[in-house]
Amino acid sequence: MFTITRNGLDAISKDLGVISNNIANAGTNGFKRSRTEFVDFYSKALSDSPNNKVGLGSLFQGSQKIMKQGSPIMTGGALDLNISGRGFFILSPKIGADPRFTRDGSFSLDASGNLITTDGFNVAGYRRDEVNGLITTSAEPINIPLSIENIEGRTVSLTGINIDAYGNIETTYGLNNIVQRGKIALAKFNNDTELKSVGSNAFQATSKSGLQILGAPLEGNFGEIMSGALESSNTDITNEMVSMMRTQQAFNGNARIMQTSVDITRRLME
Repeated sequence: MFTITRNGLDAISKDLGVISNNIANAGTNGFKRSRTEFVDFYSKALSDSPNNKVGLGSLFQGSQKIMKQGSPIMTGGALDLNISGRGFFILSPKIGADPRFTRDGSFSLDASGNLITTDGFNVAGYRRDEVNGLITTSAEPINIPLSIENIEGRTVSLTGINIDAYGNIETTYGLNNIVQRGKIALAKFNNDTELKSVGSNAFQATSKSGLQILGAPLEGNFGEIMSGALESSNTDITNEMVSMMRTQQAFNGNARIMQTSVDITRRLME
């Protein structure tokens, strides 16, 4: 009984940790809630007979991401992007690191015109040049110059950015100098629930998730881009609070059973 109760307390403690993390990130853009998974735990028997296997309670197996899409939050920001449907934004990694992926489309431009996340990671896309047009063989960091020279040889500053549902980036300099700058790239996975969380609301691919499948908005079964909006967390705070209260009650019940077992053992030894 003591072993079963101890395993139960350990499993419940980890469940509380997952629920607490869900609640703490209820206001985080693009956050995906997790759920805990448990398995029955048996002692190892010398015989193959099922009658010799003794149940030892439950064992925490791990947590799984729930990739249900959150509701859009309208912001009006030109560089606030929401993916309506399947796909992840691709973040160019630091040197020597694997690419990262996120659903949080809260982007901005740095002093060099690089499209970056709030943590400073570059956002990847398809480059466009005047000779070959849009180059879709690989995704690379998106750069939007903050100023250009117009046909009259005068320097004009960036005054507007528009990103359409297909991820095409259109920039305006001065009053009417319009330049096409490329396209937002997206990635998908055969099993995105097995992506590894690496902090800052980003993921990395694993052997279980499969390698990234590169694409673009509204191509194949990729979702579309909604500019001026961000994806909210898919955490339902009411459900999480109910789960926390239920789990706390289970923890208190197991703790009382363990204390009772300890008291009985102590009395028997006396």
